[in-house]
Amino acid sequence: MIPNLLLTWSLVALSLFNTILLLWLGLTLWLNVERRNLGSATTAGGFLLGSAFFISHSALLLSDTWSLTRSNTLWLAAGMTPVLLLPFVWYLVLLWYSGYWAEPEHALRRRHAGWLALAGSILVIGFICLALLGIPYIPVIAALAPFIWPVREAVKFATFGIPVVSLAYPLYVLLCVILSLDVIRGPAAAGRMMGEAARTRARPWLIAASLLLIAVGALAAAVLVWIVTETRMDGYYLITTAALAVIGVFDLVISLLIAAVVLLLGQAMTAYELFTGKALPRQGLARQWRRAILLAAGYGGLMGGALAWGLEPVYAVLLTALLMTVFFALLSWRSYVEWEHTMQQLRPFVASQRWYDALIAGPPGEMDAPAPFRALCENLLNTTVAYLIPAGPTATLISPQSYPADRPAPALPAAIQAARDAGELIVAVEPAGHGSATWAVPLWRERGLIGALLFGPRRDDRLYTREEIEIARATGERLLDTAASVALSQRLMRLQRERMAATQLLDQRTRRVLHDEVLPLIHTAMLRLAAGQPVDDALAQLADAHGQVSRLLRELPPTVLPEIARLGLLAALRKMVEVEFGAAFSEVMWESGDAALAAAGRLRPEAAETLYYAARELVRNAAKHARPAGAADSRPSLTIAAAAGDGQFHLTVTDNGRGWFKPAGELAGGGQGLALHSTLMAIVGGSLAVESMAGELTRGVLSLPVGE
Repeated sequence: MIPNLLLTWSLVALSLFNTILLLWLGLTLWLNVERRNLGSATTAGGFLLGSAFFISHSALLLSDTWSLTRSNTLWLAAGMTPVLLLPFVWYLVLLWYSGYWAEPEHALRRRHAGWLALAGSILVIGFICLALLGIPYIPVIAALAPFIWPVREAVKFATFGIPVVSLAYPLYVLLCVILSLDVIRGPAAAGRMMGEAARTRARPWLIAASLLLIAVGALAAAVLVWIVTETRMDGYYLITTAALAVIGVFDLVISLLIAAVVLLLGQAMTAYELFTGKALPRQGLARQWRRAILLAAGYGGLMGGALAWGLEPVYAVLLTALLMTVFFALLSWRSYVEWEHTMQQLRPFVASQRWYDALIAGPPGEMDAPAPFRALCENLLNTTVAYLIPAGPTATLISPQSYPADRPAPALPAAIQAARDAGELIVAVEPAGHGSATWAVPLWRERGLIGALLFGPRRDDRLYTREEIEIARATGERLLDTAASVALSQRLMRLQRERMAATQLLDQRTRRVLHDEVLPLIHTAMLRLAAGQPVDDALAQLADAHGQVSRLLRELPPTVLPEIARLGLLAALRKMVEVEFGAAFSEVMWESGDAALAAAGRLRPEAAETLYYAARELVRNAAKHARPAGAADSRPSLTIAAAAGDGQFHLTVTDNGRGWFKPAGELAGGGQGLALHSTLMAIVGGSLAVESMAGELTRGVLSLPVGE
C-alpha cells in the first residue's frame, strides 16, 4: 500500500470510479446494441477488459505488501492482460466503427491492412516477452521460459541502460493510437440514419480520447523508465517509500487521464448512440449515464476513503448498503419527476381537441390543431422550423401547418414515398427545397401515406432522440386524422343541409307546379270536353300540362347507378357527357386502354357511383366556366383520359378553356360542388385534385384504389 493516506484514498476512489463506469458501459453496450456481431462484442469486451484492469489495480493498491506474493502475482498477471490488449482493441473498435469490414473496397481497407497485421504481431510478441521475463502469464510459455536463456536475455537487452521492453510498450501504444486517429479522420459512409451527423459530432470526443491515450502511454513509459533507472541497485530493483510516493503520483495522473477517456467515450456513446448502431439516440440512455457517473463518483469516494483508512469489513458493507439505498431512493424520486414532466409534455396532445365544437361552429377545412402542433414544435422537438403536410385522399380537405405560422409550407418530399418500404422512421431531406427542413418523418395510416412531418435543426443544436421522433410521428398522425375527420364531418353536414334545402325547394316547386299549373290545365280541359267545346282547345291544354310535367321530371336528380351497372363506368360517363353536355364543347376526346377498362370494372359499386358524380361535376364546371369571357360562340374542347397503375384507377378531365379553378379551391364563379365531391371521394378512399395551368388549361384528376 502507498504510505500517503490521501494519495491512497484518491487512487482507490479513481480506481473504483473507472471500474464501475467501464463495467456499466460494457454491459449497457452489449444489452442495447442493435445487432450483436464481432464488432459490438469487441467493443463491449474492451470496456469489460478496462473494468477488469481496475479491479486488479484496486486489489494491488489495497495490498498489505508490494512483494510478489502469490496473490499479488496473480493480480499483476490479470492486470497485464488489459494493459496489453486495450490499445489494440481500441484500434480494432475504431476500424469496425468506421466501416473497415463493411466496405472492402474503401480506401480505409487498403490503407490499414498492413498496419493491422503489424499491430497484431507486436501484441503477440508482447505476450511472449512477458512470459519469458518470468511472469506466470501464459503458463505453458512460462514453464519453458527458464530453459530458453538466449531469448530471455535478448528480451532483457537494454539500450542506454533502459530495457527494451520498457520502451517497446509506449511505442506500441503510440502506434495503435496514431492509427486510430487516422481511422477517425477518413471513415466510410455511415450505414444508419443520422449516422453522419452522429459521427461528425462524436469525432471531437473520439479524437480527444485518443490524444489522452497517447498521454497515458507517454506517462506509462516515463514511470517505467524512472523505475528501471532510479530504483535499480546491483541488478535488483529497490522500491523505497519515496519511490512508492512518486509511483503513486504517476498512477494518480494516469488514472485521472483514463477517467477522462471513460467520460468522453461514455458521453459519445450515450449522446450519439456511438457503437450501438441505433438510428437515433435516446434520452433515457443519456440520463442513465449521468446517474452512473454520480453512483461511481459517490461510491468510489466513500469506499475509497473507508478502505484507505482501514475500515472494518462490516462497516464497509454497512456503508455500501446505506449508499445503495440512498441512491435507489433518489433514482425513484427522479423517475417520478421525469414521469410528471413527460405527462406535462404529452398533455397538449392527449387533451380534448373540442372536436364537437369545431364540427358545429368551426371554419370549414381549417385544421383544428394549432396549439398541439405548436407545443410539439416548441416543447418536445425544440425545433427551429417545422411543417405538417397532409397527403393522400384527405390532402384536399385540410391545410398544411407551419412553425412559425407565417412560413409557406413546402411540397411533400419525394423520399417519403420510399420510406415505408425501407422501414425507415426518419429520412433526410434537402433544406434548400423544403423550407430549411433537414429531416422528414412519414406519417401512415393502415391504408397508406397520409402526410409528412418536416422539421429543421434543434435550437440547442442537439440530435433528436428516438423518443422524440416516435412521439412526434404519433402526434402528427393524430393531428392529421383529427383534422381530416373534422373537415369530412363539416362538409358532410353542409352537404346534408344543402340537400335537405334542395329537397324541400324541389318538393315545394313540384307541389306548386302540379297544384297551380298542371292540375288547373287538366281540370279546364276536362270541363271543356264535358261541355262539348272544341277538342283542339282541350288537347292544347293537355299538351301544355304534359310539357310542364316532362320539364319537371327532367329537372329531378337522375338515377344513374343502373346505367353504370348495365353499361359500365366509362360507357355511362360517355353517355352522360354526350346527352347532358355535348353541346357545351367543340369536341370531346376519350383516351383509355384495356388496363383502364379492367380497373374500372373492379371498382366497388359505391366507389364507381361516387367517381361518376365527381366526374360529372368536373364536366359541368368546365361546361359552365371554361368558356372564354366575351366569346359566347367559342366552345372549349374536353379530354377525358382513363388510366390504371400502382393499384389505382385514375380519371383525368382536361379542358382548354379559360382557367376556372382558383388556388384556394373555389370556382371562378363561386360554388362548393368540388369541395363536396372531394369529401365524398375521400370517404370511399379516393381523391379529387384540380389545378389551372397558365390560365388557359384546367385539369381535374380523380383517383380510386382498385379492388382485387
